[in-house]
Amino acid sequence: MKTKQDIITNYSEKDVIKDMTDTIGQGVQEDIVQGVNIDNGVSGVYEIAPGMTAEEMKAMFFSDALIEPSYKVWQLNSKGHRYYYRFNDDGTPEFYPSVTTILSQTMPKSEFLIKWIADKGIEEAERYKMERAAYGTFMHAQFEELIINRCYDLDELPSKLLVYMQKNNLAPDFIKYADELKKDVLAFAQFVIDYDVKPLAVEIALVHPVHHYAGMIDLPCTMNDPKTGERINAIVDFKSGRKGFQEEHEIQLHLYAMMWCANYPDIPISKVFNFSPKDWRKKPTYNLKDQTDSPNAEKIPYLLKLAAIEESKRSNVFTSVSGSINLDSSTDLMQNVMSVTLSDIVKKRGNNNAPSEEPHDDTIGDGVQEEVKQKPVAEKAEEKQVNRLLNSTLEI
Repeated sequence: MKTKQDIITNYSEKDVIKDMTDTIGQGVQEDIVQGVNIDNGVSGVYEIAPGMTAEEMKAMFFSDALIEPSYKVWQLNSKGHRYYYRFNDDGTPEFYPSVTTILSQTMPKSEFLIKWIADKGIEEAERYKMERAAYGTFMHAQFEELIINRCYDLDELPSKLLVYMQKNNLAPDFIKYADELKKDVLAFAQFVIDYDVKPLAVEIALVHPVHHYAGMIDLPCTMNDPKTGERINAIVDFKSGRKGFQEEHEIQLHLYAMMWCANYPDIPISKVFNFSPKDWRKKPTYNLKDQTDSPNAEKIPYLLKLAAIEESKRSNVFTSVSGSINLDSSTDLMQNVMSVTLSDIVKKRGNNNAPSEEPHDDTIGDGVQEEVKQKPVAEKAEEKQVNRLLNSTLEI
């Protein structure tokens, strides 16, 4: 007898490869949208240096049952690397690796996936990865619209997809996914109805203050327990892979649950689930897997230690060289070298909502402006070097 969640665990090597590439694609989904059409803050995305963007991560939905975190979270993206950060009381940014970054740094790559990349070639494998990432990003957005608004017009999906394709420079044949995506939305709607799912938040960004990582949680919610029917608090993470879930999906959910409970100890999470649509024909169906008792969660303390080691190897100091060299007058070449930290870049070019160390007074008495103190010449020269560095191509 089939259950509502009807989880498939036995499937072909081809299916394993597809789901693994979907998983990799999901790791770059946010970059697909946030790395395009930078608008200097109109929609919250800021280009803080060439190839480097920052965006304040605001929850799509926030229940009245929750108190918003006392901090704001920004996401920084640059050439495949992602950090989250928040500002401390003195305006200094504190950086946190993302959950997906931790997993990519610490989880071994599948031999099937490595072989598939070798067979396809790097360019084709990369193209397919980005295509699956784009699919997953759009799918997430439609799920969010449905769960927040409690309604969705399937007939409008193709036009929304066209806008999305234009914004993200996707190939014209991407429109072929419109019917498949409609079925995905119906499958998600069936899940919401089956278990009376009500969001606590949607796409909420949090940081773990103790274990020092951050991430975006798809759907913290209240729902009926699939086994007992009792009302529970749960986290549901969306995947676009059709046939099953991978080990890193289990660990990802538990990292999210730990992060949630660190921020909302009065609203504990009872269970965690992976959700994905199925390739259905006659009736909307889906995969739903309870990952609460996953033995792989026991690996988390060790993975966090490994991630901390990897993070310590990364240098977030950027160097620029400029000026002239005269071998006859000076042998000190360090005057031609300027270094700046990622923290300096964020503070100088980042979001203006960082807390200020000093109160700002816009009042000008009797129309007479206060005298502006001039910066020393040396400080001006250093600032020019910083600006020169910020205008060069940066990677993190």
